[in-house]
Order: sequence, then C-alpha cells, then structure tokens
Amino acid sequence: MRPSKRTLLAAAALILLILTGACSSKPFLIVHYQLPPATTGLQGREVSLVIADIREDKALLSQSAAKSLREFNGTYSLVVLKADGSGNLLGVFDLEALMAETFKQRLNLLGLAVTPPAAVTENVLEIKLKEFKLDLSGRKWVVNASYQANLSGNGRLLATESVNGSAERLKVMGKSDAEKVLGELLTDMVNKLDLAKLFEQARR
Repeated sequence: MRPSKRTLLAAAALILLILTGACSSKPFLIVHYQLPPATTGLQGREVSLVIADIREDKALLSQSAAKSLREFNGTYSLVVLKADGSGNLLGVFDLEALMAETFKQRLNLLGLAVTPPAAVTENVLEIKLKEFKLDLSGRKWVVNASYQANLSGNGRLLATESVNGSAERLKVMGKSDAEKVLGELLTDMVNKLDLAKLFEQARR
C-alpha cells in the first residue's frame, strides 16, 4: 500500500526539521582535553583548587576571530578523553569553570583529592590565568595562553611555576578547526604543569 500524501508531507517536514537542527550553529565551543597516562605519585593527598582569572582582556576572541564565530556566547562544552581513547562529555562551562574542571581531572588522575576553594586544607593550588586568546590570522587559527601555578600551605607560598604556550591550525572547516586548536593548547597547558615537582618543592 502506498503511503498517503499526508504521511509523505509529514515525513518531509520531519526530515527538514532534522536537517535544520543539524545545520544550526552552536553558541558554545566544543573543547577536548586529553588526559595523560595515570600515575599515583600523590595518592592520598588533599588540595583545594582555586582559579583566578587575572587577564587584562577578558575576551577569548580577537576582533577577527569574533567575526568568524559570531554565535559564540563565551561557554565551552568539555569532553575529557582518556588514554584508552574513550571520552566523557562533562557539560558546558564558562572559562573559569572549564579551567577548574580540567585541572580537577588532572589532579584526580595523580591521586589527589580536590576540595572546593573555600575548604580548609593543608595545600592550596591557585591557577592564575594571565592570557587565553584565540585569533584568526589570515587563514590560521592562533591561540595563546599563559598562567602561573602557586602551591601554598598554611597561608604561605611554598612553590610556583609559570606555564605558557601557543598553537595554530589552518582554517579549513571553520569552527571545528578553532575547537581543535583550543583543545590541543588546553591539553598541552594543563599537562605541562609538573605537579609532582611542585609538591616536592613544597616539602623542602
């Protein structure tokens, strides 16, 4: 039996709705963070994590990048990738929450228990974000970032380390290339911090 005209129209409308939804722009950027191999060198320790955004320019996008990513609303969808290739979508965050969740994942992988910023703990890890900027230079996405990590105990600064880096990627697929370069730099910047060394310095 042939489908009725009403059925065909309904099916066509459903397909159009699906295609329209698939093509619509997302207001957030999808960022993939790749966890390093797991270690337990700091197993059993506890640390309070604080993120301080001290950037002079709070905007992620340069003027040229903003023209290409007009729908971006300042939020990020975080996907955490494990060493075995599996991944978990953790939700949508603003920049400070994104940094907090990413560093929390890294700290947990080292065996550290992470407590909220207001908690009273022996150690406090403060990440002072100094730069995080995405630019579109010609046909290339370019991202630069830097931060300072301070480890304190009993109100006294015990160890510090500065981390900075940059990454670039040719703009071929537009927004997806911007998301890839952000994920690459975020992974590099978070994993570059030598947390074991920081705690070792703090014990001296």
